[in-house]
Amino acid sequence: MMIGNMASKRISVALVFAMVLSIFSTNYIAFGAEAASSSVSFTDIEKSYAKDEVTALVEKGILGGYGDGSFKPSNSITRAELAKVLVLALGKEQDASSAASFKDVDSKSWYSGYVGALVKSGITQGISADQFAPNKTVTREELAVFFVRAFGLEQAALAVPLDEKLTDISTVSTWAKSYVSFAYQIGFIKGVAHADGTTRFNPSGVADRQALARLAYEFVFNKTTYELAAASLGATATPAPSAAPTPTNPPKSSDSSSGGNNGGSNGGNNGGSTSTSINTAGEHTLGAVTGDVRIYAANVTLKNTTITGNLFLETSIGNGDVTLQNVTVSGSTTINGGGPNSIHVQNSTLATVIVDKQDGSIRLVLENGTDVQQVTIRSGAIIETQPGVGQVGNINISSNVPHNAQVSLNGVFNSVSVYAEQAAITLGENGSIGQMNVFASALNTVFHLEQGSNVANAVLDAIVSFLGQGSITDAVVNADGVDFSSLPSQPNLQADPAVSSIIAEPAQGFELSAIGATRQIVATGVKYTANAKDITTHSNWTSSDASVAEVVYGKVKAVGEGTTYITATYGLYNVQVPVTVAVYEQGYPTISAVQVTNGTVDVSFDQQVDDVNLSDFAISATVNGAAYELSGLQYADGKITFNPVQSYGSTLYVHVEANEAKTKFAGSQSGSVKLTGFGGTIIDVARNPVANLTIEFRKGLGATSGPVVGTAVTDANGRYYIYLAPGIYTGELGGVGTPYVTTYMTAVSAVNVNNQNENQTAIGIPSENETRIVLTWGKDPADLDSHLIGPAVQGGIFHTWYGSKIYNYNNSKMVDLDLDDVTSYGPETTTIRKDTNGTYTFYVHHFSGASTISASGAKIEVYRGSSPTPIKVYEVPTDKGNELYWTVFTMTITDGQVTFTDVNTFSNTSPASGLNFVDNNRPSDEQEQVEEQEPQPEQEPQPEQQPEQQPDPQTAP
Repeated sequence: MMIGNMASKRISVALVFAMVLSIFSTNYIAFGAEAASSSVSFTDIEKSYAKDEVTALVEKGILGGYGDGSFKPSNSITRAELAKVLVLALGKEQDASSAASFKDVDSKSWYSGYVGALVKSGITQGISADQFAPNKTVTREELAVFFVRAFGLEQAALAVPLDEKLTDISTVSTWAKSYVSFAYQIGFIKGVAHADGTTRFNPSGVADRQALARLAYEFVFNKTTYELAAASLGATATPAPSAAPTPTNPPKSSDSSSGGNNGGSNGGNNGGSTSTSINTAGEHTLGAVTGDVRIYAANVTLKNTTITGNLFLETSIGNGDVTLQNVTVSGSTTINGGGPNSIHVQNSTLATVIVDKQDGSIRLVLENGTDVQQVTIRSGAIIETQPGVGQVGNINISSNVPHNAQVSLNGVFNSVSVYAEQAAITLGENGSIGQMNVFASALNTVFHLEQGSNVANAVLDAIVSFLGQGSITDAVVNADGVDFSSLPSQPNLQADPAVSSIIAEPAQGFELSAIGATRQIVATGVKYTANAKDITTHSNWTSSDASVAEVVYGKVKAVGEGTTYITATYGLYNVQVPVTVAVYEQGYPTISAVQVTNGTVDVSFDQQVDDVNLSDFAISATVNGAAYELSGLQYADGKITFNPVQSYGSTLYVHVEANEAKTKFAGSQSGSVKLTGFGGTIIDVARNPVANLTIEFRKGLGATSGPVVGTAVTDANGRYYIYLAPGIYTGELGGVGTPYVTTYMTAVSAVNVNNQNENQTAIGIPSENETRIVLTWGKDPADLDSHLIGPAVQGGIFHTWYGSKIYNYNNSKMVDLDLDDVTSYGPETTTIRKDTNGTYTFYVHHFSGASTISASGAKIEVYRGSSPTPIKVYEVPTDKGNELYWTVFTMTITDGQVTFTDVNTFSNTSPASGLNFVDNNRPSDEQEQVEEQEPQPEQEPQPEQQPEQQPDPQTAP
C-alpha cells in the first residue's frame, strides 16, 4: 500500500487495525462557517487521540478549524458538516442543484453543494423526499452507514452475514445493522472492549469531530486496505456460472449455506454482458472486449486485448501455462487454474487479481511493466515480481487460505496484508516488503525470511513467528508472544504513537527481602482515549545496577544487597522505579516460585515450612495497569485460590510475598497469566451432553503428543472452560479409562474474541459386534462427507450418506451415519450396527469449501468391537490433485472376520454413480439423482423488509 505524505507512515504502521480502542470515539467534525486553516496549529488538539489524523486531513484540505484557532475535537457534528467531509474525501464536485428538492436546504447555504453532491452520488437521499435535516447531529450508526456507502460497498454489506461479536448489535437500528456489522468485520470500526470481555458499539451515541477525523483519515489514506478486507469476506464479487461442467451438489438441509461450492471462486458478475471463451492452445488476440473472457485451455497466450469485464483462468487449465501480453482488465482477474511453471503477466494492467487454486500449485509472475492494483491470495501460491515490473499494489493473503498452505513471495512488494491463520509464508532470497500488516486473524502463521530478505515495517496484531536469515527493520508489536528469536537480529520495536505517557505499578518503589526474590513492575501506556495499554512486554527495561537487581520484561529479580533504579522506556517516554534489596536473614525459608492461573496460585518454598495459612502472605494484583483486589482468597496445601478475574484479554499480574512480620518465611515471587481462553460443549453422537470428561490440551495445531499445557473437565451440562495464552491448541478426549474412543479437537484462544463455542463430539466405543468408521480432517475444506456402500440383508446394496443416514431392515438399525459435520474438523462417524456378510466400500466426498481432499489432513480410523484402539488407520495421500472423491478402502466381513483392502484412489466421479441401492425399501437411484443434480443458482440476498415506522435504508441517514 502506498502511504500518503507527512509522517503518515508512522500513523499507518501504528494505527491501522492496531487501535486498542474503538476507531469511533463518542462524538465528530463541523465545517460550515469554519475558517479553513492553512497551517496545522490548532490550540486544542494536543491531547486528542486523532491529532495526527486531523493534521494530515487539514494539510489535504479536507478538514478545517474555527476562526479562534481551535478545532473542538469533542464537539458533535451535523449531517451538513459530514456531507462536506465526505464530498471532499471522495473528491466530488459540489452540486447545489441536486439538493433543490430539500425544503430545509437553502440554495445559498454553505452546505447545499455538498449535500447535492452526496445525493447525486447515491450516498443519501435525505430523511424524506423533501427533508435532509442538515442540522441534525450524526449518530455512530449513521456514520457507519455513510462511510460504507462512500466505499461503494453497500450491496456487499447487505450480503455478508451479521457478526454477533458486537454484543449490542441487536440495539442497532434495523436499517443500519448490516452496515455496522460489515464495517466491524472489515476493521473499519472497532467497537469498545469492556472489562467483561465483550465488545460493544453504542450505535445511538453521538459522533464527534475527532472520531470523524479518524475515519476520514482511514478512508482517504488507507482505503485499499478496507476494500481488501471486504474482498477477504468474499464480498466484492458475485459468482458467475462456469461454462465448464464440474461435479456439483445440492444444498444440505442441515446447512443450506453450504451450496455446491467445491472450492475456488469464479468471481465477478458480468451484469448480463456476453462472455468470450478461449478453448484452444496458442496465441489469441481479442482486441476490445465488452464483457468477460474465460480461458479454459492450457498453453494460451492472450495478446493485445482490453477487457471491460472480468478475466477468468479456469480450473480446466490444470497445471498448464497461460501468458498475458499487453492485456488490460478493468474488472477482476481470477486465477483458478495454472501450474507451478506459471501464469506470466507482461506489459499488462490488471485492476484486481484473485489467486485461488485449490491445491495451491500455482505461480504468478508479474513482469515487464505490468501494473496491478491489488492481489488477493485465497490458496497456496507463489507470487513473483521480476525486475522491470510496474506498480504492484497490496498483496492480500486472505483468511480463506487453508491451514498449513504455502505462500511464497519472491521479489519486491510495497505492501502485504496477512489475514491467514496457521499459514506458512516465505519471503524469498533478497526479496523485500515495504509495509506488512499482520491482522489478529493470522494466529500462528509462520514467516520464513530467506537470506538477504527484508521487511521494512511490520505491524503485528497476531501471535506469529519468524524464521530464517532475513530481517525486519521496524515493528509495532500489539500481541504478546510474537517470536523473533530465530532471526539473526531483532527488529527495532516502535511505540504506539497514541501513547502520550507511561506509568508504573508499583510506582513508589519496593524492597526485596531475599536473594532470588522477584517482583513484577507493570508498565502502562496512557492514551488520549479512555483505555490504557499494557506495554510491559513491549518496553525496554534496564537496571542501573545489575549487581543489585536484574530485570526482564519488568520482572525484577534480587541479586545482591543495595539499591538500584529500574527504568522502563517506551518510545519517547520512560518511568523509573527505585528497588532496594535487603536480605531478611541468611538461610531463612523463602518463597521460591509461584505458578499463576486465573483462580489459583501454586506457591513453592525453598525448604519445608509448616503451619502456613493465608495471614502469612501479603498478596497483591494488577489488571489493566491498576491495582486489583482479588476476592475469595483462601490458602491450603500450597495453593492460594481466588475468584477468577473477569477481564478478558487483559493480563493478570499476581505478587505473593511474606507478610510484614515474616514470622515463617521471607521473600516474594511474581507471576502472571493472560486472561484469554476458550470454552465449549462436549456432546455424544446422540447430541446428549457428556459430563465429567477430561480434555487435555497441547499447544499447536494437530499436536497429538508432547507436554499437556492445560486440562479441563466438563460439567453436568457438558460445558468446559480453560484459560490458556493466545494460540491454537489441540485437545485430546476419550481413550483408555473412558467409554469413548480417543478423538482430538482444535480450539483457538484469541485476545480479541472469547471463544465459547469450541465444541466437540465424543465418539463412543462400539459395542462388541459393531464397527465404527470415524472421519476427521482439518480446517479446510469445510465439509467432507462420509459415504459407505455395503451389502443389504434383503439383497442388493445400501448406501449411507448425509442424505440417507440410516439403513434399516425389518425396523432394525443396521448401519447409520451418526453425525454429519459441515464446519471443518469432524468427526463424522459411520457405524455398522449388525454385520452382514459381504464387501463394504468407504469413500470421502469433498462437498464444499476451499482446498482439496489431499490437502485436508483427513484421517479415517476404524474401530471394531469394544476396544478404544483402531484396528485400521488411513491418512490421506498429500500428492494428489483437486479431485472430489477419495475411495479409501474396501472391507470384507465373513462370519465376524474382517479383512481390509487399501484402495486410495481419487476421482471426480462418484463411486455411487450408476448403482441402484436399497434403503428402507425405496430404490435409492432417486437419492442419487438428488445427490448429483445441479444446484439452483444462489439467490441475491434481499434487504430485510423494514417496518413501516422505520425509514427506508437508502434515506435513513
